[in-house]
Amino acid sequence: MKTPIAFGVALLLLIPGVSSQVDVKTTELQQRVFRGLWNAVNDHYVYADFRGHDWKAIGAKYQARIQGGLNNDEFYAAMQAMLGELGDEHSYFQSPAQIKAEQAARASQYNFVGIGALMVPIKDTDQAVIMTVFRDSPAAQAGLRSHEIILKVDGGPIREKDGRSRTMGPDGSIVVLTVRRPGQPPRDVTLTRRRVTGALPIDYRLIPRTRIGYIFLPTLLDETVADQTREAVKKLTTDGPLDGLVLDNRMNGGGLGKAAESIMGLFAGGLQGDFVSRAGREPLQLQPEDVGGSQTLPLIVLVDVNTVSFGEIVSGVLRVAGRARIVGGPTLGNVERLRPYDFDDGSRAWIANETFEPRGQANGIWEETGIIPDVNVPTRWHEITDENDPALAKAVELLKGQKEKSASIVS
Repeated sequence: MKTPIAFGVALLLLIPGVSSQVDVKTTELQQRVFRGLWNAVNDHYVYADFRGHDWKAIGAKYQARIQGGLNNDEFYAAMQAMLGELGDEHSYFQSPAQIKAEQAARASQYNFVGIGALMVPIKDTDQAVIMTVFRDSPAAQAGLRSHEIILKVDGGPIREKDGRSRTMGPDGSIVVLTVRRPGQPPRDVTLTRRRVTGALPIDYRLIPRTRIGYIFLPTLLDETVADQTREAVKKLTTDGPLDGLVLDNRMNGGGLGKAAESIMGLFAGGLQGDFVSRAGREPLQLQPEDVGGSQTLPLIVLVDVNTVSFGEIVSGVLRVAGRARIVGGPTLGNVERLRPYDFDDGSRAWIANETFEPRGQANGIWEETGIIPDVNVPTRWHEITDENDPALAKAVELLKGQKEKSASIVS
């Protein structure tokens, strides 16, 4: 699935009649890559009508631009723009440099010099909000927490013009953040940058004064997330069974199908639907794994507009399986499964190859509607805190009510 990392392809304006000076071999290689991409979409794109667009005409337009002469940056931007003409927010194109950067990140998981916080931009602002904090990082030691809004870095913008976060810098260097917790005034926090390594941690805890657990899943891109979730359930049930569990997918941008299936398998088993392509079907068959009673544990899943891709599938499948109720706001509706297609120059396209057909429901229904909550309590990550989270409060209320109902039936 498409990852939560913004690969930052600048869509350059390609003006007819203005060409770059490139050699013939470069243009020939670009034409081969173009044909590979065009054919991959033509033969395997899940929507055989190309979402109502004339794919042949689109191809002819971009082939002419390549023939007119594009440097490599212009070419890679053009290939992303060509995919973009399908109106598909999911499929995307990666240049060799972008692939190399992604591979380096995955090879070492996270390995950077900075403050140790994963931040996401706040829409329509120049601010960002902390999604999660690495354990024992400068951010953690300074007391920074999820939901805190980053207003400024060293008195200036959060990012450089090239998109690089200004929280990153030389090991041992000082950085001053202007931050604001929802409902509180801004404050300055001084941190010393240092190297941060390891997997992106998931947040888990017991809700105070309850036996209800909480697990926050920021992404499924990290290969360790499934094991971390399994370990979280183990630790939450060490002192006995839980009365319920809240699985928070509100910021989950999706990622790896293997991680998603492993997490779903902690709570459900069996056939839950099919991935449907032009060529046929592939069943989603979950292998159940009980950890601390997880297969029967009462479950609430939190979703909202930032729940995307496999984040949506995990949430919806747990409801289809009869294992969870959904609380929050409607999700984006972007659940096709992507397949990679590699080209001669080392570039790659991730193309929507399959839609998902939930068990007992229409194929692609979640692409059209998103996941609609059972209880509508929309939230925005930068407007709430752990202590003042209406969706989480509703989830706890529902789980307590379910426990009381079960107790009265038994008595």
